Amino acid sequence: MNVLRSTHLIKLELPAAVGVSLLVQTMIALLGASVPVLAPAIAADTGWRADLITFYGPILYLAAFFFSFQVPNILNRVGGMGLALICVLFSVAGLVFLLPVSIALAALTGIAMGAANGGMNPASAQMLGPRTTQHTAGLIMAIKQTGVPLGGVFAGVIIPVLVLHSGWRGAVLLLALAGGVVVAALFPTIGWMNGARGASPKAFHPLEPARHVLTLQGMRSFIAAAMTFVALQQCLRSFLTVYLVQGVGTTLSMAGLAFGASQAGGIAGQIVWAICADRLLRPHTVMCIIGLLMALAAVMTAAFTPAWPLAAMIAVSALFGLTAAGFLPVLLGEVARRSLPSEVGAMTAGANLFLIASMLVAPLAFGAIAAAVNYAAAFVALAALAFAGSVIAALRF
Repeated sequence: MNVLRSTHLIKLELPAAVGVSLLVQTMIALLGASVPVLAPAIAADTGWRADLITFYGPILYLAAFFFSFQVPNILNRVGGMGLALICVLFSVAGLVFLLPVSIALAALTGIAMGAANGGMNPASAQMLGPRTTQHTAGLIMAIKQTGVPLGGVFAGVIIPVLVLHSGWRGAVLLLALAGGVVVAALFPTIGWMNGARGASPKAFHPLEPARHVLTLQGMRSFIAAAMTFVALQQCLRSFLTVYLVQGVGTTLSMAGLAFGASQAGGIAGQIVWAICADRLLRPHTVMCIIGLLMALAAVMTAAFTPAWPLAAMIAVSALFGLTAAGFLPVLLGEVARRSLPSEVGAMTAGANLFLIASMLVAPLAFGAIAAAVNYAAAFVALAALAFAGSVIAALRF
């Protein structure tokens, strides 16, 4: 169980740690999301096929998966803050790999961004976990996690403007410079931010954190449920807009509004469900509720037709996002509560392996069902998966 620090130290350190983690998370998300936003401009200038961006996601998640095996021992050497800044540098390098206009180097973009994404959650968990209490762990992780959608929003708003005024190469250089400034500004804080790592960090065998996190009481059912939920989250992000345009027949602008509502719902859900798990209900109970509501949202999404009012589709999409994106801080908070202070990051990396594996498989399975039957059937399958996750969470094994 987490060893709690003094209330006075927590009050002094926690706001700064949360702010730093949120800044780094947002920067990594911004740099990672910039690649697909830049893709049309790069393709138009270089003659590359724009659909090459299809390979970006799989390369990124594969790299994140394999990098996660190395994260615990990197944490042991440089601490949470050190790893967080390394992740920003990976993201900066990933963007710079685009400049020589080489397909081989562009593939390294996905690898570098994947390493950054594989390391960020364990890094921030190691910074924040020892500074939380039993009743704040989930909320603190939720605030930090809002950096992911914030980075995506910034990418969509800022990068087209940069491309318009500076070209895609200028945009890449400016984004890389911003990442470098963040690293330079935060580098002096490494020693202080790592001060809450806890005593006696240790080296790990690459598979040990994944095995050990499953030995924590109740965590096997928690992680199994989270694997089903992250599958829905990934499919919602990947296919909602395509489904609404091609399967339901909405306009792209209408689909964009629904997608935006799902992202906004996700931000709200992260905060709401974290507070529920911290103070109102048992975390397993919160996961059960999330799963049931997610299943309902998936069924309602499958039922969309052109006759549905836009407001109703937006409301359902918001509910879907509220649940599909809202579970992760609950999981991260529970890992922090159940881990030793020196091992929060390593245990988070272990849990991360299971989630990334699910994120790799889920879109392929969803796409296969959509191709064989239709999108509505694929969303019904997601509903069944969410219900199964809810039942698994209730079993508490």
